Amino acid sequence: MTASPTPRSALARSRRLCSCSLLALALVVGAFSVLSARPASAAPQAQPPADSAAPAADDADSVGEDGEGEDAEGESAAEDAAPDTEALDIDALRQEYLRLRDELFRSRARAAAVASALYSTQLRVFLDYESARFFTITRSAVRIDGAKVFEDSSGAIGADRAVRFEGFVAPGSHRVAVRIEAIGKDDERFSSTVDNEFAIEAPPGSDVIVRIRARDAGDIAYAWEKKQRGSYKLELDIQVETKARPGAAPAKAATRAPAPAASPANAAATRTLARAGADEDRAQP
Repeated sequence: MTASPTPRSALARSRRLCSCSLLALALVVGAFSVLSARPASAAPQAQPPADSAAPAADDADSVGEDGEGEDAEGESAAEDAAPDTEALDIDALRQEYLRLRDELFRSRARAAAVASALYSTQLRVFLDYESARFFTITRSAVRIDGAKVFEDSSGAIGADRAVRFEGFVAPGSHRVAVRIEAIGKDDERFSSTVDNEFAIEAPPGSDVIVRIRARDAGDIAYAWEKKQRGSYKLELDIQVETKARPGAAPAKAATRAPAPAASPANAAATRTLARAGADEDRAQP
């Protein structure tokens, strides 16, 4: 025979099952509460990093702005430095120009001193054109012993009566060549060229002055259009005079042989002096 369970034991088991169920329910509710509460509590904890990230972003923006500011400042500084560099370059070039000009003037002064010591004769050449009203001078030139001492294409000889050459020469004979090219102002079909050469004598210890006056007294440049006829009357008037130089010690004529016309030595000396004078004129500021 099997003994049947008593009611007290059955009630006890029911109570244990109920307790276990309540405990399990409590555990489930607690776990759900924990799980549901964790994101809410995590959010406030995650907020500080977001707040801390904002300053970082602000720092990045400030760094970017500072970088852009630095770039802009660098560009402006470079732009400001560029004119300063150009100013320095111009100032350096000016200083170099002044230095070279001073050296040129000193060389010119030394050349003049040497020439005055070696050559006791000074030569001045004037060249004027008296028909500039009807003719335009396209080119004019003066040569001494083959060396070109004056050349112009602006018509200066028809505008003024300035000295065309002034310098020291060796005592003796010299050759002076003059060339003048002109065209008619009213009719450019008519042109003329004067090309003459003559000899002069340069006494020691004196100033030699050569005055050359050129003219064209003809009327072909303005008469041909009306009359179909005209004339050229090319004239070259040359006057040479000498004056004793104060303080100059003339050499003895018996101890000096006449220099040959257009001698290479005279040509070289005249060319050197003419070049020095031209360099001085170009160096004027």
